[in-house]
Amino acid sequence: MKNIKIIALIIIVLITFTACSKNKSNTNNGATDQSQPNNQGDSTSATAVERPNIPDGTNYNGYQFKILAKHFGTTTESEVSAEQENGEPLNDALYKRNSTVESLLNIKISQVTSTDSNLVSYVEKIVQSGDTSSFDAMCVQDYDNIDLLQAGDLVNLYTVPNIDLQKPWWDQKTVKDLSYKGDKLYSVNGDICWYDKYSLMVVYFNKNLFDQNGLAYPYQDVLDGKWTLDKFSQLIKGFTKDVNGDGILDQEDQWGMLENTDATYHFTVGAGESIASVNANGVPVINSQTPRHLQVVEAFGNLFSDKNNVLIAQSGQMPNVADQWTDGLFYVFRNGRGLMMAEMVGTIPTFRDMQDDFGILPQPKLDESQSEYYTFTSGGWASSYSIPITNPDLDRTGMILETMAGYSSDTIIPALIDVSLKSKFVRDEQSAKMLEIVFATKKYDWCERFRWGGIYDAYAAVTKDGFGNFVSAVEKLMPQAQASLDKTIATLDSLN
Repeated sequence: MKNIKIIALIIIVLITFTACSKNKSNTNNGATDQSQPNNQGDSTSATAVERPNIPDGTNYNGYQFKILAKHFGTTTESEVSAEQENGEPLNDALYKRNSTVESLLNIKISQVTSTDSNLVSYVEKIVQSGDTSSFDAMCVQDYDNIDLLQAGDLVNLYTVPNIDLQKPWWDQKTVKDLSYKGDKLYSVNGDICWYDKYSLMVVYFNKNLFDQNGLAYPYQDVLDGKWTLDKFSQLIKGFTKDVNGDGILDQEDQWGMLENTDATYHFTVGAGESIASVNANGVPVINSQTPRHLQVVEAFGNLFSDKNNVLIAQSGQMPNVADQWTDGLFYVFRNGRGLMMAEMVGTIPTFRDMQDDFGILPQPKLDESQSEYYTFTSGGWASSYSIPITNPDLDRTGMILETMAGYSSDTIIPALIDVSLKSKFVRDEQSAKMLEIVFATKKYDWCERFRWGGIYDAYAAVTKDGFGNFVSAVEKLMPQAQASLDKTIATLDSLN
């Protein structure tokens, strides 16, 4: 609920910002430096956007703050810097955020890129050489940060002065799900970066196929808390048709559901389970043998392993298709022959020019007894910020990152959610509401990032072949997975 309220506040700020002149302002709540820009807002609104506390006299004398970043996923746009305004919402929001922060702190924010195709290798060389000037912080893929964490190359963000991880501009789901023993975290996302929002899974549905078959859009079920595996299954089952009559079900036919071999795992997370999560002591444990976890894996595994209902990329169902996504799943959905498809938020722009109308839904619950929706968050898509141990001034870096994050809440986030995703790409108001639920229900899984002992792969086997061998496969993999987990725990215990 807290996250939903924050999103609602962001929407209000965006609307009022465009309606008011630059000279109209409210009190800048939470800032001790009165030179900071005031919040833009409607005079009837009593709530101001919270800002980072910047002590009076803070001045970094034109310091060039360098952030190592790279492009990945489906974007070529920067998450760090914009040279000038060009009319594109994200670019202009980034330019405005950086200009504000640069003015407040007397700095210059710049993006630097790796000179090595392997970013992790490049950072390790920098750290080992003791180089303190190449970059101050990093905005890179979560998987890169995991590798750098295990190499001991990152600073514990809980120890960085001026960063308050409890503030709303940092992703509280990350802080809760991925902190070790409650006081160690080596990378974090939030309002400061935007590609992590692209990393969230949604369920697309083809409105034309729903209409043609007399099916009600599931929006109200979602709002009523009744969007469950049972209702999801009812829509999928029996929908597949051999359109071309060749006796082979493949990408040229009509399908109830489109996914890849990670489908069982993705929807297990949507049901509130994860392969590994932190226990009451903040230490990660593997959950794959717990009763509810097994119940969820079996339920979704039975659905996705039925190849009469679901077209699965990389399962052998499309042997002659080179690109199982572009020429497979996306091809089927774009051409109006897929009732539903699960993919990341970052793929929404891919279907901007799709002829059929489509809507967006969160992942379904297991059943109505599940208290809330959960959204799978991909470490392969997500970006996050980290600080190398070679950083020469953690006080300064903490102040700059905190200020960047705090001034992203009503610049970067509205541009991404309200202007780019909701207005430009999402086709109806109900889907925009679904996105609010998705952004508020992130769930992170330690094992999705660390891949201990190959246990993650057991879930793909369920999608391909069914639940039958899952229990024995997990039992076989557990010793190796636990040994790998214990090694990670030992590494974390050894770090500051």
